[in-house]
Amino acid sequence: MEAYSPIAHGEALKSRELVTAAEKYGVSVPQLCIRYALQLGTVPLPKTANPEHMRSNADVDFEISDEDMEALRHLDEKDYGEHSAFPVYSGR
Repeated sequence: MEAYSPIAHGEALKSRELVTAAEKYGVSVPQLCIRYALQLGTVPLPKTANPEHMRSNADVDFEISDEDMEALRHLDEKDYGEHSAFPVYSGR
């Protein structure tokens, strides 16, 4: 299974909950989102043309705790602006 837009079309960058979780692991929000998708058993496909972002996106050598994975699964962040038809943290 593939995970398109694991960063919720950029909207995840605005989430206080995701920022807090990323800070806990010492990573960026995109890294947290990519790692989350990997731990769900999906293949995340983040989109970027920026070589630095590509390198950062690949640097996800950490593990999100079971407790934090559960919290992310139930995150009540469902407003992705114009991209709301494609929920990322919706429990689907």
